[in-house]
Amino acid sequence: MGVVLAEVRDAPVDPADLLARVSRADAGAVALFVGVVRDHDPQAAGTVVSLDYTAHPSATERIGQIAAAVLATADPDGEAAVATVHRIGHLTVGENAFVVAVSAPHRRLAFAVCEQVVERVKAELPIWKQQFEADGSYRWSGL
Repeated sequence: MGVVLAEVRDAPVDPADLLARVSRADAGAVALFVGVVRDHDPQAAGTVVSLDYTAHPSATERIGQIAAAVLATADPDGEAAVATVHRIGHLTVGENAFVVAVSAPHRRLAFAVCEQVVERVKAELPIWKQQFEADGSYRWSGL
């Protein structure tokens, strides 16, 4: 099946949209990961109230390359479909920041591809996060 959507954007990310994009009659499993902005972080000294994601201009191309590379190794038979979006811009606690949806004939493949896309995007995508805390301070991560 392949990568049906891979982008970095400054608009809200709806998990239902990604699920619809990977939905197909031969898929007996769909794995979904939704990364949500939370009110705490190990790098924060206090309560996180919002954050700003900033991306390198190559980020959309890179997220597609990451998803395709995962499929090339984890799904050599081409059975899985992947849709993934990482949001940039200003986000508040509770908003969706990163979504991955994977469909496959069986759950093991769907889970494996989903997890690998999540881990590789978190490790390799050129995105930086500035976390704003309740006291007005902020911290950068991913630099």
